[in-house]
Amino acid sequence: MTLAILLLAAAVGQAPAAAASPDGVVVNHCLVSLLDQVNVPAQETGMLVTIPAYRGRIVVDGDLLAQIDDRTAAKQAEIAKFRHDKAMTEAANDIDVRYATKAAEVALKEHEVFEQSNKDSRGTISKIQLDKAWLAYQRAVLQIEQAAMNQKISGLASSESLAEMEGAQMVMDRCRTESPINGVVVQVYRQEGEWVRPGDPLMRIIGLQWLKVEGTLDADLHQPEQLIHRPVTVSVRTASGLQQFSGFVNFISPEIDATGAFDISAVVENKVSGKGYWALSPGDIAGFTVHVDRPQISDRELDRFRNRNEKSPAALTGN
Repeated sequence: MTLAILLLAAAVGQAPAAAASPDGVVVNHCLVSLLDQVNVPAQETGMLVTIPAYRGRIVVDGDLLAQIDDRTAAKQAEIAKFRHDKAMTEAANDIDVRYATKAAEVALKEHEVFEQSNKDSRGTISKIQLDKAWLAYQRAVLQIEQAAMNQKISGLASSESLAEMEGAQMVMDRCRTESPINGVVVQVYRQEGEWVRPGDPLMRIIGLQWLKVEGTLDADLHQPEQLIHRPVTVSVRTASGLQQFSGFVNFISPEIDATGAFDISAVVENKVSGKGYWALSPGDIAGFTVHVDRPQISDRELDRFRNRNEKSPAALTGN
């Protein structure tokens, strides 16, 4: 009997920390961790000519982080543009077509006059002269086709040079490394003047405006469909005291572990303290309450979260 009691006590001690409250389901002993983090790599081979990013700098999606020397690609784009302009001009030039058309009209008229002369007075124009006049007309018709073909080839050359110009521009764009998220630069791995290759890490950026809080719940006591996308209140004790943050449940694992628990994750919107620092930090231990009595968050709030990296710099600094 004593052994059974001890085993039951051990099993209870391993159960996920959760409790029911009048406000909803409480999940305790949760870990606060990063939601957005990225090691930004180089995308082209070349020398780093400038790195405006530095440790601690707040960046937004699209900010310049590093610039690789792109002078060769820029010159290739310039040459391709000249070729494109030349081909466009040639494609738009229809002088040869108009001249060949007029020449064909004159040659045909001449042949008709020769034929009419022979009808009026047999033998006036020899057969060789008639054949030459007809050949001149046929040559003019073929010149029309050739001029039209030249225009078409110029159009294709224009498209080819445009593709070359766009390709050079793509290389230039890859030489410019921009921030893919809103966040803070926490590591810079390279210096100006260093040679880099595609895939070489340049810096690490973390996003602190949105964080995730992860915990576990007993699968026998809670149903995932009643929890997903419900609003939550996250509580964490910091150096300045107990603080609360708003968020919502964004993920519930479909797997149940050996202890009969499933993982639950909520995303929380961080706040900026009066001194410009974020109030909630990755690594904090927190708890959160899932408000099952409240409606699921709206599609508008979901879109706001999904588009979080399109926010203005003011949103990051709390201004």
